[in-house]
Amino acid sequence: MDASWIADRIGNELRIFYGDDECPQYGVLHLNDSYFRLNSGPTSGWGTSVILLPIFWSRSQCPPPGLCHGAPVEVISRVEGSDLILAVTGAIGGLHVSSTVRFSPPAEHSITVEITTTVEGMVVLEPRPGEAFKPVMLSSMHISSTLWDTQVAYAGSHTFPLPMSGWIVQPPVVAQVFGLRGGTSAWKTNAPTIEVMLDRPMHIAGWVTQSNDPNDDNIGLWAASDNIVPRWNFKIISALPTALSTPSVCDTNDNV
Repeated sequence: MDASWIADRIGNELRIFYGDDECPQYGVLHLNDSYFRLNSGPTSGWGTSVILLPIFWSRSQCPPPGLCHGAPVEVISRVEGSDLILAVTGAIGGLHVSSTVRFSPPAEHSITVEITTTVEGMVVLEPRPGEAFKPVMLSSMHISSTLWDTQVAYAGSHTFPLPMSGWIVQPPVVAQVFGLRGGTSAWKTNAPTIEVMLDRPMHIAGWVTQSNDPNDDNIGLWAASDNIVPRWNFKIISALPTALSTPSVCDTNDNV
């Protein structure tokens, strides 16, 4: 039997499977908030999410304190050649968002997804350099040295240790590639490294909210613009940490 894609809606989740007889699960899109997770194959755990809808600050459009973050989406799936295509639509804070999510067949210990997004609408953004409008954001968990889904952040040629709270990268650095490195902790076995490859250099920043609950995400790492970006494209690679090379740790104030 030839390998094939299955997109199966179960409640508020769209679950993505690929293979022949066993057909393991590689992805899940949470339809109530646009959180999108990928693992790197049958030996991988689950970890970092990518938020498909943009996130932005606007006091006129978003509930106090003015942050628009997460909203429901609808999805239509189809198979095109060897790829799976998801057409994802949603609205957030007065913006109408459409994304095309293209899955390529997985490789050994990794999978690549390409996403193209367009937005329509007008929003007055708050003057927040490095976080006013976030086209792409990664969401993950790091509670301690033993409880984590991600152990370190990276952008461009530099990596950044995760503090207990506060900024991961400040001031923002300019890079076209960024990600959160996975691995094995007391909490998770083989959490994948999630890497984002942007279609242009952007400001990369991140934040840790102090937490003792490993079931809640407390890590955010994002690409940002001071203005609304009407269209953008990026690739997500989900891989076992050994399948992606990341640079050595540097001071968090270094620029890329």
